[in-house]
Amino acid sequence: MLKVGLILYSVRDEMAKDPIGTVEKVGQLGYKYIETCNHNAIKDPGCGFGVPAEELKNTFDRFGSKVISTHIFPLEKADLAEVVKYNHTVGNTILVNPMGNFSTYDDLMEQCETFNRIGKYLHEEGMTFLYHNHQFEYRTINGKMIMDYLYENTDPDYMSFELDTFWTMRAALDPVEILKKFGKRVKLVHQKDFPWDSLEEINLIGLTPEDRELKPGEIVGMNGNSSYARNGGRHVTGDAAEEEFRRIRKTSFTEIGTGIMPIQKIIDTANEYTDAEYIILEQDYTRMPTQIDSIVRSMEGFKQFSGISWD
Repeated sequence: MLKVGLILYSVRDEMAKDPIGTVEKVGQLGYKYIETCNHNAIKDPGCGFGVPAEELKNTFDRFGSKVISTHIFPLEKADLAEVVKYNHTVGNTILVNPMGNFSTYDDLMEQCETFNRIGKYLHEEGMTFLYHNHQFEYRTINGKMIMDYLYENTDPDYMSFELDTFWTMRAALDPVEILKKFGKRVKLVHQKDFPWDSLEEINLIGLTPEDRELKPGEIVGMNGNSSYARNGGRHVTGDAAEEEFRRIRKTSFTEIGTGIMPIQKIIDTANEYTDAEYIILEQDYTRMPTQIDSIVRSMEGFKQFSGISWD
């Protein structure tokens, strides 16, 4: 039975204002299984908000909560030894690369070698290494999906997957079938919901082989050279087109159980086919007054489904 968790990315604005106070609110609400989210790993090997490991652990301990995973971005610019040290202190053993940056077949193969090397190092340090997908990993290179290359060219002892069902659906694929396909390599599940009134289409990468194939010179994803990484996990832009893109993108998320995703089927499939222990709420954006309101609403939404546990 999947346990319900929460990634702190869902309350990142609150974390930026008051990290300890936000962690306390999350604990008071009853979220027991926490995935921290550090998109400021160039400067901070911890949770991304300058909180010492012991203080973070002690705060969670007061509410019976625990850290079960962490996102580290940009992974390639992080001090992995310090990341491992911090996470051992908070009691966490799973490290997730939240996104990659892909262009050519040769580049992809080099990244697979890097992921194997990082995964081996983390394995030797008592940690599990996972890769978290967005929609762009379902683009193709030479007719094969990037996700398939990652699956086939990484050692299952050194890298597995945190399957994001929302972004899988937005690549015009059935998340239920993808969960079956990747099976036991799926160790965590990310869950959001898609609203019926989104201003953005569901399918972000097209249906034809030509649409889905990565074009020469095209780069998808982000790495540590992006402005997002350099600004500590914040989108900073004065470009009108980019601002309009963000405005429309924000309409494509809604709270759990209020959208169109087949969440009960996803839960049932993850329980039957994968090695995932947790299904983790990740709320990228909300139309509700605050991010706290949003995770409260999603908690209520999750409770309509079977096959999950809060303890």
